[in-house]
Amino acid sequence: MSLYIDVTEFLASLRKTGIERISGEICRHLPPNTAIPVRLHSGRYVALPPALIGAIGRYFRETGESGMAEIRRLGAAENGSAIEVSSGDTTLVPEIFAEERAAFFRAMPDQQLQRCRFIVYDLLPFTHPEYFLPDIPRIMAGYYQIVRRANCCGFISEYTRDTYYGRLKRTNTCGGVVLPLGSDSLGPRAEWPTLNRPLTFTVLGTIEPRKNHALILEAFEPLLQRIDGLRLSFVGKIGCVDTEFAQKVQTLAADKNFGLQFQPAPDDGTIRRCIEESRATIYVSPAEGYGLPPVESLWLGTPVIASTTIPSLQRLGSAGIHYVEPLNAVHLRRAVLAFVEDVYANQKIEETMHLNLPTWSSFTQEVLHWCGEA
Repeated sequence: MSLYIDVTEFLASLRKTGIERISGEICRHLPPNTAIPVRLHSGRYVALPPALIGAIGRYFRETGESGMAEIRRLGAAENGSAIEVSSGDTTLVPEIFAEERAAFFRAMPDQQLQRCRFIVYDLLPFTHPEYFLPDIPRIMAGYYQIVRRANCCGFISEYTRDTYYGRLKRTNTCGGVVLPLGSDSLGPRAEWPTLNRPLTFTVLGTIEPRKNHALILEAFEPLLQRIDGLRLSFVGKIGCVDTEFAQKVQTLAADKNFGLQFQPAPDDGTIRRCIEESRATIYVSPAEGYGLPPVESLWLGTPVIASTTIPSLQRLGSAGIHYVEPLNAVHLRRAVLAFVEDVYANQKIEETMHLNLPTWSSFTQEVLHWCGEA
């Protein structure tokens, strides 16, 4: 009996963000000789050297050209051998995929497909197409067809699980396992609270309509002119946002007197410093499958100003979190003003110290337990 882990998409991109981070963190925390990496090649699975998992794990600890070269070498299809997944084997598919791989799974007999375990991250292009490029729902249609047909799916949040059964499967029956993602990608947890911080508020993530940067800027603009020392920091690249807003961000960031900072290409060390030096981070997306930045912020001892629709926070209550409801510029501005007061900000900082947050190690162990039930 073997456990295979499908890393096809990761090998094609070698990115450390988004879905690829999940595959990388699994490889980083897998015990030795637990799983065999595979990739799709010429219409079938190819088993790759087990050393590839260790190489991917090291890459997520220390990014470097040598690490990427090692992954490319070990992950080359010619280094592997074609396999047939037997009735006693399990294949973990921790990736989303486009039509080529969808066709591979579509041609798979039901009995074999049921030995595949798919981690479903979100269904946002299906449920909220307004936040994506017009062709994304069409590109993702094959993937949705496959996971709808599968009966062994795990979910990163209760919200994703409920959406999967209610909207995709269209059934009142709700099963599957919830696998909360890790909070510790940016390093060790804060050991003690850092109080009386500067009046800096940080927004993590790509600048795009779904992340509500325009609303955040609207809430801050009158405050930046009035409160001495107040700073708003956008940490993340400019994505699919209208040209006018992109230009506005760059123009305001260039004005040293305005109070907007913009870091478009941060590495993990920069992101960690930005979080640790902030009075609070802000994450007010109206639609998420999980939401990693808020729990990563809490892990580092920094409170979060959040919308009520962030699945990663729904298990945590209000400790370390200030929810904005209803979500509009006026209520967000009131939340910021609450954090300007040292007493309230320090209270929320101290609350983060007592939260029970998942780690990537605990996530990987839950994934292995789930796969072991096959």
